[in-house]
Amino acid sequence: MSPDNYDEEGLLKTIRAFEISAQITKLNWNWKNCLDPVKLAHVLVIQSQNLFLEISEYEQRMGSQLSEYQRKEIDKSVDNLVKLIPYIKNKIEPSISLENRQFDTVNHD
Repeated sequence: MSPDNYDEEGLLKTIRAFEISAQITKLNWNWKNCLDPVKLAHVLVIQSQNLFLEISEYEQRMGSQLSEYQRKEIDKSVDNLVKLIPYIKNKIEPSISLENRQFDTVNHD
């Protein structure tokens, strides 16, 4: 692949990273208005993890055929996505855990 060619699969991965980033940004802005923000955050983190795995597999498969431009674009989109994760992390209260909820339910029965 020459540097002048653009890989459609790589572009789709970059677009997906931006889509997840947009969803995380909207969640951060609307945290208090969201019906279940922790559940949505969980879904978005899983989507991010899956995308990172897809990108790693893509890079392994494409190897030297991956243009430097495409590699940089994917790297930038992943970096932006990673920068958003701490914002979600700061909104989640660690004292509210599934273990605590289950323990409280057992003790109240």
